[in-house]
Amino acid sequence: MLKKLVFLLTVFMVFMVFNAKANHSCSGKVKDIQINKHGVLYSTFSGLASSAKLCDLSPAEGANDAEFCKALYSSLLVAKASDNTVTLWFNIDTNPSCSKGSWVDLYKDHGLYHFRLGS
Repeated sequence: MLKKLVFLLTVFMVFMVFNAKANHSCSGKVKDIQINKHGVLYSTFSGLASSAKLCDLSPAEGANDAEFCKALYSSLLVAKASDNTVTLWFNIDTNPSCSKGSWVDLYKDHGLYHFRLGS
């Protein structure tokens, strides 16, 4: 009985550690906002990423991410104009470090799924 309890506790702890590493958030100030001629939104965040791809304002037919992207774009404009901090949440990121690098795709490669505009 004690072995089963220890085993279940170990499995639970491993699950919690994996879950904690898979979902995390990072914060930074918006340094710039870029849009290419195809409607792809990029941004640079202090301490997080440089020229990172966030989303597509005009995705291919059938994709439903355009509304999220439009909301993100307008929030980034507000954050830049007011010098506020933005917090981004990731859910498929294998590296919990907030330093993502340059020209990375935060949506596809790191699982960007949520953002918050803070002060």
